[in-house]
Amino acid sequence: MPKKRITIICALAVACAAVSTAAAGRDHRAGDGDRLVFGVRVDFTSATEAAGTFAVCCAVDDAGAARATVTSFEPRRDNTADFKATETLAGSRGTITLALRGTTGPLDSARHIARGGWTVRSGTGAYAGLDGSGRFTALTDEVTGALTAINRGETD
Repeated sequence: MPKKRITIICALAVACAAVSTAAAGRDHRAGDGDRLVFGVRVDFTSATEAAGTFAVCCAVDDAGAARATVTSFEPRRDNTADFKATETLAGSRGTITLALRGTTGPLDSARHIARGGWTVRSGTGAYAGLDGSGRFTALTDEVTGALTAINRGETD
């Protein structure tokens, strides 16, 4: 698989993770406050696009379709790359779009770890007016194109 595709896949993985963390509503359970924990699983359909599913718990329970787009990918000399991505999560409670920024690598490996942060860009339904941010960690398998992420954050 080309190095550029691997890098993009890593970036998308991060994006998916970030999106999953961002999804939140205002339904709170005792002890959970504004905590958000997301799981995201996507497959890259091209070097810059990925599609799959997400689930979120704690501050809100929701699940649905996840889409990610890598908007910037900048390789570095240390065998990693900085990336930016947009993630859109559409669940039964509404849709949320997240902006992701992070680093992925090692680029010469079949599997990459992406880490970074996310912020909420917009939302509808339960996500309308939501302001929040968090951190994500994702693993991208360059061989299969699969990305799996866990995102944690809070609403403001």
